[in-house]
Amino acid sequence: MSLVFSGTVRSARAQATVNQFDKAATPGRLELYTTTQPAPGGAAGGSPIATITLQKPCGTVNAGAIQFAITQPAQINPGGTVLWVRGVDGDGNWVCDGDVAVSGTPGAAFTLGDVVLYAGAFVFLFNATLTEP
Repeated sequence: MSLVFSGTVRSARAQATVNQFDKAATPGRLELYTTTQPAPGGAAGGSPIATITLQKPCGTVNAGAIQFAITQPAQINPGGTVLWVRGVDGDGNWVCDGDVAVSGTPGAAFTLGDVVLYAGAFVFLFNATLTEP
């Protein structure tokens, strides 16, 4: 049997995530990495190839899902295959880590239209959601 939360609990968990991203004076960020994903919150093992700065507030919660605000484009440098993403608040404190896969991949924490990103291109959030289980 799997664990299932009520809609009220799912929305409260989603709002807690928004609150963590937004708790600092500056906006939170999503950092895209090509390195092997570390233990939760562990050292990244390299620099991100792109850092997406979230809006503040970063999004709104509805029915257990965060609808992220559209972000400004972040330039990719250098290029590579994105394997995982780290979310941090505006002070750089760890909020979440998740694997990355191509859109439509079941079970992936984050999905992109293509996980191979090229240096000089741009990436941003558009119609991005995070849904609580």
